[in-house]
Amino acid sequence: MKLPEICIKHPVLACVMSIAIVLIGLVSLQSLPIQYFPDHRSPNATVSASIPGASADFMSNNVAYKLISAATGLESVKTMNTDCQEGSCKLQIFFKDNVSEVKYASLMNNLRSKVEAIDNFPPSMIDKPVVTDDSSENALPSNIITFEATGNITKRQMYNLISDQLIPQFRHISGIGGVWGPYGGSSQAIHVWLNPEKMMALGITANDVVSTLSKYNATFTAGTIKGQARDFSINPVNSVSSVADVRNLVLRYDNGNIVRVGDVANVVMDDATDTPSILHINGKLGMSIQTLPLKSENPVVVAKRVKAAMANMKLPDTVKMKMVYNQADFIQASIDEGFKTLVEAIVLVGIVVVIFLGSVRFALIPLITIPVCVIGVFAVMAALGFTINVLTILAIILAIGLVVDDAIVVVENCYRHIEQGKPPLKAALESSREIIAPVIAMTLTLAAVFFPIGLMSGLTADLFHQFAFTLASSVLISGFVALTLSPMMSAFILKPASHTSKWFKWVDVKLDKTTHYYLALLKKAFTKKAALMVLAVILIATASAATWFMPKTLLPVEDTGFISVSAKASNSVGRNYHLQNNAQLNSIFKGDPDIAANMSYIESEPENHLLLTPWNERKDSIEEIISRLMAKAKQQVLAYKVSMSVRAADNLNLPTGLVLELTTVNKDIKALGVSAAKVKEALENYPGVANVNNSMQRDQLRFDLKIDQNAAVLSNVDYSDITSALSTFLGSVKAADLKMKDGYTYPIQVQVNRKSLSDFKVLDKLYVMSKAGQQLPLSQFVSIKQVTSESHIKTFMGLDNAEITADIMPGYSASDVETYVNQHVPELLQSGQSYQFNGVIENLHESSHGMTLLFGMALIFIFLILAAQFESFIEPLIILLTVPLCLVGALLTLKVFGQSLNIYSKIGLLTLVGLVTKHGILLVEFANKQQKEKGVSAYDAAIESAKSRLRPILMTSLTMIIGSLPLAFAVGPGSVGRINIGLVLVGGLILGTVFSLFLVPIAYVAMAKLREQDIIKRLKQLRTS
Repeated sequence: MKLPEICIKHPVLACVMSIAIVLIGLVSLQSLPIQYFPDHRSPNATVSASIPGASADFMSNNVAYKLISAATGLESVKTMNTDCQEGSCKLQIFFKDNVSEVKYASLMNNLRSKVEAIDNFPPSMIDKPVVTDDSSENALPSNIITFEATGNITKRQMYNLISDQLIPQFRHISGIGGVWGPYGGSSQAIHVWLNPEKMMALGITANDVVSTLSKYNATFTAGTIKGQARDFSINPVNSVSSVADVRNLVLRYDNGNIVRVGDVANVVMDDATDTPSILHINGKLGMSIQTLPLKSENPVVVAKRVKAAMANMKLPDTVKMKMVYNQADFIQASIDEGFKTLVEAIVLVGIVVVIFLGSVRFALIPLITIPVCVIGVFAVMAALGFTINVLTILAIILAIGLVVDDAIVVVENCYRHIEQGKPPLKAALESSREIIAPVIAMTLTLAAVFFPIGLMSGLTADLFHQFAFTLASSVLISGFVALTLSPMMSAFILKPASHTSKWFKWVDVKLDKTTHYYLALLKKAFTKKAALMVLAVILIATASAATWFMPKTLLPVEDTGFISVSAKASNSVGRNYHLQNNAQLNSIFKGDPDIAANMSYIESEPENHLLLTPWNERKDSIEEIISRLMAKAKQQVLAYKVSMSVRAADNLNLPTGLVLELTTVNKDIKALGVSAAKVKEALENYPGVANVNNSMQRDQLRFDLKIDQNAAVLSNVDYSDITSALSTFLGSVKAADLKMKDGYTYPIQVQVNRKSLSDFKVLDKLYVMSKAGQQLPLSQFVSIKQVTSESHIKTFMGLDNAEITADIMPGYSASDVETYVNQHVPELLQSGQSYQFNGVIENLHESSHGMTLLFGMALIFIFLILAAQFESFIEPLIILLTVPLCLVGALLTLKVFGQSLNIYSKIGLLTLVGLVTKHGILLVEFANKQQKEKGVSAYDAAIESAKSRLRPILMTSLTMIIGSLPLAFAVGPGSVGRINIGLVLVGGLILGTVFSLFLVPIAYVAMAKLREQDIIKRLKQLRTS
């Protein structure tokens, strides 16, 4: 006895199974976390090194190449690049996506060992390079909290309040992974500002000061005193624990004359850096912090905890604290809009089912599958470790139209038997035997579309994985319900035709007329097969051309209500330039009706964070707002090159602009610089990009300092004393760390006072001691030359590199920019030079390759499942004929509505492949049955199949199309992605359904002889004979 028969004869069992699915789903729903996108793991490593004051050229020659040599030979490396600039060098390695957790840990340990083994770094490197990985459990910052002074409080007091009292409280909030900041201030340090004139008069060198500070701050252990009765531990207490103690340290004692640190230097507690960051909030000075939730936590819940904690924090009356940005608001709003679309889809699908079945009572059978499948799938999501995110919600929305399909087929087929005069119970039993094969085939076919995703890795797989398996699980549950609950309900709910409503009879008459008209067209199409095939070829060619010219991008821009602004000036400008010109930038944001808050931040370069008014209070889209502000910036902001981008709401942290890597194998940096300048100029002439930057621009003013070693030898001066003196006087040497009475530890930094560093005449006042005890000016051993150099020196995959970056302008896609680059850049490069895309275009390439592979594997899996189901290699080809045409409808719809080919539209295309094959399965399965049971010709079987299956095909197609309309016309947060996938499904299903109804019957007849010669059928005949 088969499952449907068991459930018909045991109705309580059928009900219990469905109720159990719902209960388990409801319980599982409570444990599902919320994200915007599923996690994407991109294994990478970063090695960071710093030498304060060192030029980019020095860092490249003395640090970068040693790091590259150490990292060479690591396995599974996808890309490796270095970036050296003044004072710092960074090596970044991206590993291949298929690297396992265990392999990744091994690679990181290997890299750390290789870096640790480097023993010839410059002596001026105080700290060894630091190797970091991407294993942090922290997500992107989700909350921005600002602090403004409302009374008499100094900047230092506010900074200490935030860093010492408030940040520790935020870190203890459950679910918080980290806290960044404070921004708008600086930590403290003890500065020992040397006075060259006093040092000369008293005969004190820079080395004397540094060594004294280091010596008196040394820590040690003193052991224990072992008494007769007990032991006593000895705790050494440092006698230096305040600024005054540092000032009173003795540098020299000579014949009763004491020289202290305070005699040759001004010792003060001050900002650790000369250039502390500055933050303005709507024009007022303030500070801010950012909180980061753990990746494993629900960001919406964590944000609520942060708000609750803020309400309980005690602040002085002089400080106002406010959460100005909450990323969870966008995530929650997008999820809410998704659930709203879900309800709309359920209502619309319900209306379609009621209209077609003509009775609420009859419609109850397919409609009851919706809550069972939708709620039941939460159990599968929880078991697989999925989250509630925009893609899993999209999967559930799409499932609404799918899950009723199987039940509709059951109801329609059962009612067909009732119309033949059979009692409902007998009709249900006979119907269940007929539909079990096509229901299983349709269910497995749609699930097979997504099965290959489980075999893939990378960005495409990570994004598709949760969507695919959520949708496939919904379909599998619906198949189970169609074979258990639906047949049982059909047996007890359906009535003979004499008991149907007038509405049902009216619908039945209309459908009969539609069927008659369709059959007339189909028979006519059999006589015009060539014309039909030509039309199909024309449509496919048109779609192919449209696809070629269709803009392609990885992810469409969603309106998050957050605009990031960066302003770049010449690298040779100083901090005062930014302080004087930043008001020019902020003037274009002041008074804009769509900007709720403007956070202006200056550290190395100005940055702005624009927080927009709520979505329902804005008339313009975020792209229109950016275009408006950029137009103002070009006219009014002359001091900077301004770029603006929408801050992503997702946790993927993917690049959004053009990144072009120019490399050379010739070691000819000058020639590469010439080519890079030409490429930059070509891109600046292209309206599709803005704010083009070239990493090899020689706009960094610096002074090359050369030490005369012969002069040092002749003067009996140790070379190392000269370099040490230069580092201390002109740079800043960390002599020691001091733990003060307040319990905090502060660095002691030694340097010449700021006033003396205004020009290089200071070298005449700075002295170095010879071995004979004679003080000689440093200017005697040093020559200085002003030069212009690169601010950044980069390598890519071990080759000298110029990196060209640019923002992609609204109205242009990544594929548009790629086409322009491929047309114009090759002719600008010299022999031995090449270019490679990085950033968003590289990700687009990987995604496109992954999708091509995924489509191919999906079609193969569908073909194999259908071949096994029909025991034929020919009939699956008939069923798959309409796949290209449904894709035609989808692509043309995207083109007409001005959308791009992106991750959402590709999800829709992949889903379409499984949907349209369901029509072919119904038609071919019924036609085969007609030939087998009645011995009719292929033509008669095809006509009868088309007549009998038209109604369920129209019903299933309309439920899916109508269910997708709320997606196609979505509004609000996160709507762009929903619109893309909705348009694909509506356009693809309309054309796919129409051609399924004509091409499949025609192909069934045309391939009749081939089907008879099918190798599988021939083998079966041989076996039976």
